[in-house]
Amino acid sequence: RFVEHTLPDMSNKHEFLFLIYSPLWMLLVASVVVFKFYEDFTAETYMLVGLTVSLPCFFLPLLFPDPAEKKIPFYERYAFRVNVWIAIQSFIGNHFITHYFYNILGMRYTVPVGPWGLNGVPIVMFLMTHPYFLSYHIIATVLLRKLGLLKPITSPVSRLTAVFVLSYVTAFLETWSIAAFPHYTYPDQYLMFTLGSAFYSMFFLVTYNVFPWLDLPRPASLAHTVQSSLACGMAVMILMDTWRLALGPVMGSAAVPYAQPL
Repeated sequence: RFVEHTLPDMSNKHEFLFLIYSPLWMLLVASVVVFKFYEDFTAETYMLVGLTVSLPCFFLPLLFPDPAEKKIPFYERYAFRVNVWIAIQSFIGNHFITHYFYNILGMRYTVPVGPWGLNGVPIVMFLMTHPYFLSYHIIATVLLRKLGLLKPITSPVSRLTAVFVLSYVTAFLETWSIAAFPHYTYPDQYLMFTLGSAFYSMFFLVTYNVFPWLDLPRPASLAHTVQSSLACGMAVMILMDTWRLALGPVMGSAAVPYAQPL
């Protein structure tokens, strides 16, 4: 049985834990780029970094569980279900959505891969995406709550406007922050920062409208959590495929073939 709770009472403790961890993994990733440690990285080194930043997302809640959840199975706890929800998004984003970035934005990964690749995407990207997405969604949820936009009486227009802005800002800041990493390449920086960010923001336009309500009005089951995340992934793919069919590649002929192997 689930412990009866409301989202603000339960999730805030986990949000605080994830928010504490966020600057730590960001500092590690930033140091790799700023000090150019990547110049000596092998495929195995990248995998080690990916595991180093992603595994704590799962283990920290187990080591520091919410007191109200200690008596329920770990797979029913809010933090575990949130990690499952994010993990599914990370997999969908890398395994499927990355190929829209290849085609529409001309983006490429050039990191050493070795045997650590899946469907034309380095596995390290699957690992790295998890802390990125977890931090994004926790921060967005906190901001929406602080702005009073998670209340039932909130105007849908106000909420959607805020989510739209947060989505674009998230996409732009990530694109800008990793521009100095030479193994994440694209043909035109200006188009990537502007139209590329708009394209990427469609991902968060969907997920930011679902994630904050995952446990409202009461805790969701693990099965419901999985269904919610899979549904979001399908919605994102519909939006991005609509862009592909209606607008085509942003970078024109610079886009690489679909599912091009590394």
